Amino acid sequence: MFHYEPLDPKADSLRILTLLPRSKGSVACTLENRTFRSKPEFEALSYTWGTKPESTHITINGELFPVRENLYNALKSLQTGKPRALWVDAVCINQKDMAERNAQVSLMAFIYTRAQRVLAWLGPWAETVQNDYFSDQNWYVFSHNSYWRRLWIIQELVLAPEVRFYLGRYEFGWDMVTSTQNPEWRALEGRSDAIHRFREKRYTSAQRLENLIEVFRKAECTEKRDKIYGLLGMVLDGSDSAIRVDYGIGFAQLYAQVIDFHQTSDASRDSPFPNDVDRAVKLIRFSQLLQNVFEGEVAKEVNSSLDVAWSGLFYTARAYIAGEILKIGPTPSEVASSIRADKSWRLSFSRVFKELEEQQKARRDYEAFSKSMLDWSESYLAGIKKLDSHSSYGFQFVDPGPSPLNEQENTDAEDKLTDSEARLALGDGGIVGVVPGDAQEGDYVCTFLGCDVAVVVRKLETAADRFLVLGPARIQQEQSEWQTEEDDDVEWQTEEDDDIETAIAYDMKGLKIKKGSSSPFLSDAGINLRLDLRSLQKLTSNS
Repeated sequence: MFHYEPLDPKADSLRILTLLPRSKGSVACTLENRTFRSKPEFEALSYTWGTKPESTHITINGELFPVRENLYNALKSLQTGKPRALWVDAVCINQKDMAERNAQVSLMAFIYTRAQRVLAWLGPWAETVQNDYFSDQNWYVFSHNSYWRRLWIIQELVLAPEVRFYLGRYEFGWDMVTSTQNPEWRALEGRSDAIHRFREKRYTSAQRLENLIEVFRKAECTEKRDKIYGLLGMVLDGSDSAIRVDYGIGFAQLYAQVIDFHQTSDASRDSPFPNDVDRAVKLIRFSQLLQNVFEGEVAKEVNSSLDVAWSGLFYTARAYIAGEILKIGPTPSEVASSIRADKSWRLSFSRVFKELEEQQKARRDYEAFSKSMLDWSESYLAGIKKLDSHSSYGFQFVDPGPSPLNEQENTDAEDKLTDSEARLALGDGGIVGVVPGDAQEGDYVCTFLGCDVAVVVRKLETAADRFLVLGPARIQQEQSEWQTEEDDDVEWQTEEDDDIETAIAYDMKGLKIKKGSSSPFLSDAGINLRLDLRSLQKLTSNS
């Protein structure tokens, strides 16, 4: 059975797989350790692993080596009449050695950049039309291939000096892909265009981590940590040591690393805000995005363990005071189960809102909101409660800073809270939503840039400019220039703007704030929330 020779720990190294010429239908190879200093020449293979376990073998240095069917087919198709030097992740990395895997994944961007070209294998062509390369069936096989859903191909194709696509033994380049008028190609246009545009702009500020996570958030990978690790090689902002590839750490630790990376990186040159404001304005949306791509794993770890090392980590989020709470109502379960309670709540709108326009808005919003509440799980509703943070606080103008006295103020205020069941609420401006059970009339509802997160804060009577961060809220929000609408039918799509830096460098998908424009986040209605990391995670969790 094959055994790996360890890589040189004192030099950046890789293994080169030499694919030997065709011989009686077998796939025979040699594997050699090389340092980058030796300037190895090779092609890098880009392909999908597939979900089935290893079902066949190749020979490496005369020994059997198990591989999955898709890799076997790729190697067999790539065989020529002479040896061919390749880098193939499943073979050239010892997948059973965690330390080596971490180190080699960290080098993958360098590997794909140093390759002479990248060979993108999309599987065999349609058997019925093998001699008609441009048939609709072959374009269908190409454009609907699972290859295009894979996260790792993004980095592999963006960084490649040259890309050659293989469908069976047929080979072609990007020019063929981007110029075809075949209607079967339309299914792939969004994904292909996003990759191609990043290739063209790969030396610009478009290559910011937040942009990459946003644009490629729906790309698929088996290992959820790869939602970050699979994009790191393209990132041009921040420190190269801020996020280390380590498959041994938990999601809570990785979440903390990425948040810190985001909050210590400089703002895009296209941002209308200075660095500190830019980071504060985008923090909540980015944290929510990050937890979404991790699919709830952060919340699972945090809720099941008291050992998450987050103490002392604080970040500032910039919010907008959307309105004051004018009325606290029944619980969601009461209006869902009682026609009388629901009708009584609806009738209260005309008493709370004096303006006809506000009444109409509240009724319209509640109609939509009440339907969405029926889909809430018990755990989701239970998350709308007090934060239990003695150290998080809000301020509008001058940061009072953390101090034992300030923390005692928070503690005294929180000791009066009961952690009761979340309740419906109305706020000025026609706000309709659900707030923590301890919220009161006179508290404020705050919203954030580009996301559906809301939070309730309370002005502390003992301080001139200090607010208690009570807890998360769920309110019916209208789409505006300060918020963006998610389109589940669109994947891997960047803006159509010819300048991708302007289109996505500031934005986090779809935000249209330009330099010099007015923003409610910079007005007197803006508020700063100084949050410990646990509070930030709770506010932006959908679990």
